[in-house]
Amino acid sequence: MAKTDDPTFDDALEAFDSGDLEAAMIICEGLIGEDEAKADPAVLHLLGESLLELQEPGEALHTFDVALKALPGEPALLLGRGVALFELLELDASEAALTAASEAAPETGEAVFYLGILAELRGDREGADQLYSTAVERSPENLVLPKDWTEQDIQQAFDTMIEESPDPVSSWLASLPLTVRDVPTLDDLQTEDGPVSPLRHCRFVGEPGDGPFGEDPEGWLDARPTDVLFFRRNVGKTAHDEYELHREVYEAVLWEMMNFLCLDDEHMVRLGILEADDDE
Repeated sequence: MAKTDDPTFDDALEAFDSGDLEAAMIICEGLIGEDEAKADPAVLHLLGESLLELQEPGEALHTFDVALKALPGEPALLLGRGVALFELLELDASEAALTAASEAAPETGEAVFYLGILAELRGDREGADQLYSTAVERSPENLVLPKDWTEQDIQQAFDTMIEESPDPVSSWLASLPLTVRDVPTLDDLQTEDGPVSPLRHCRFVGEPGDGPFGEDPEGWLDARPTDVLFFRRNVGKTAHDEYELHREVYEAVLWEMMNFLCLDDEHMVRLGILEADDDE
């Protein structure tokens, strides 16, 4: 049999596991071909997961729905569908899919953890904590109880970023108002470009800049958000110690700053906030 160099499903898995999500997506799309209804559900599942990681929940939802036509009730596909709906802020539909996933695979905790997040978004803190505990009991190798950072913890991490940033970034950050909330409201998650993830750590509120003009880096910082919102319970889902707290706050502010001011990595290098070989 002639040897083929065409990428395989194993190649897609390897790319996904290594973090090369676009390569995983491209390989999966090639394996699916023109008739997605005839595609291997495993390939569709991996494509859906890749799209979720690439922040394309609408496309991911479609992919999971196609796969579920071939494998109705498959727990992993129900979970993916629930997460995609969650990211799209379709919370009732997300809850239904996540509940079905949990019932189909009662030995795993990921769907229950997301149900905890939904309860938290709806203001049921006690119910959320119970669901988080159940989820971690089911999947202790994959899940950790959220850390309950205080408003002062978030403020201190933000102040540390200011102290460690070079001018003019340090002065710009120091001029920004900071508001710490437990979790985002639905209004916090609505933007002109559509909904943002309910797991977002930070959001700059206000009229964003039109882009960096001129060669003077200080002039790139003319626009200022009217508020910097931090959601402490969201931060606690990924930051479980002091080091992770400072890293998550730094990365969240950096991401928001770049988007708000329309800056890219090269601009951030010029501002001294990224190193020239920094990939983040």
